[in-house]
Amino acid sequence: MNLKFGQGNLLKKISILLISILALNTQSLQNAQAADVLPNSFFTYLGSKYLANPGVILIDQSNNSVVYEKGAEVLRAPASVLKLVSTSAIALTMDTSTVFRTAIYSTNKPGAFVILGDDDPWITSSTKERDNYKRAYLPALLKAALAERNNLRVISIQYNGVSGSDIKTAKRALKKSSSIKSTALPKGTDTTTIVTEKIAEIVSPKLSTIIKFTNLYSDNLLSQRLAMLAVVRNGYSANTTGLNQMATEKIGALGVDVTGMKLLDASGLASGNKISAVTVSQLLLKIRTEPKLKVVYDSLPVGGVSGTLIGRYKGTAPQAVGLVKAKTGSIRHVVSLAGYATSGEKEYVFVVIADHVGRTKRIQNAARSAIDRMLGTITKAPVIPTTTTTDTTTVIN
Repeated sequence: MNLKFGQGNLLKKISILLISILALNTQSLQNAQAADVLPNSFFTYLGSKYLANPGVILIDQSNNSVVYEKGAEVLRAPASVLKLVSTSAIALTMDTSTVFRTAIYSTNKPGAFVILGDDDPWITSSTKERDNYKRAYLPALLKAALAERNNLRVISIQYNGVSGSDIKTAKRALKKSSSIKSTALPKGTDTTTIVTEKIAEIVSPKLSTIIKFTNLYSDNLLSQRLAMLAVVRNGYSANTTGLNQMATEKIGALGVDVTGMKLLDASGLASGNKISAVTVSQLLLKIRTEPKLKVVYDSLPVGGVSGTLIGRYKGTAPQAVGLVKAKTGSIRHVVSLAGYATSGEKEYVFVVIADHVGRTKRIQNAARSAIDRMLGTITKAPVIPTTTTTDTTTVIN
């Protein structure tokens, strides 16, 4: 009996060993095949000491085949690449032609007003953001209320559909000229019984425009607000637990493997966020094919041309300018880039998450340079078919 038990253990160990050898051989075969497809310089830049063994995956989008991967299943802090998850979630939740409205109403009580909104993520109390980016300016509503009552210096505000922090910053913007008391309306309040006349309203651009701004300029606050809006609209609690439940539901429903994905925020700022390069790459494939996610694809910066990539590639890989479309990411010890690279008639999906990078600006710039040069070895201008003209002159006899 003991002999049989020992034999069983031995067979089990041999099986595990064979599986491990097979896995190593498979990885070696994949790498060998990748070496036939990719230039040696690709691996030279990938092996840069500044990248410090990143998680990387490269996929040929024409047939979804993995051309190369290494450490792609390891969970890592993605930095702002996480915004791909956040903006995809809201695009899957709401019609991207939606606009958000926030209005202030008078009541039967002198000096008492009500603000009702749609949880507009575009709202600001910053004059700089108002002027530079045409953001919906919340203090304008408070000013309208003050003017409505012959420039009263003391008014009270009840609000719903606007965050308390936004109300607080709007009050702060006017604190030198007025005193404003504010309280949130109790849940379930029938506002039709207390409001009388609409005094003023601010309106956001379309949700599609907000998503594009978020990814193009990697706006952390907008990303967080968009994701939490998706959390609430999907019926989850407005907290980290709800954020993870919502993201898992919306992204997982696409058929993306979300194993191990963990979100502490929706912007990518937290080093405790975890996601694998495999998950990001599968999401990128869906972003390219799912009609609802076209807005996310369109929102990505282009290397050397726009957004957070405007200053890259020109000096490191000029041949790649205009051919890399991707989401950038950078926090302490992390440099990441995920998106699409044009190579003639092909388009590659790629993800690079280097999460052991030094924290100095010089080292992080060197890591970015290595990624850009690596992608520059595979990018090629698309093939433009030539057309021939024929003489179509009509001869009239």
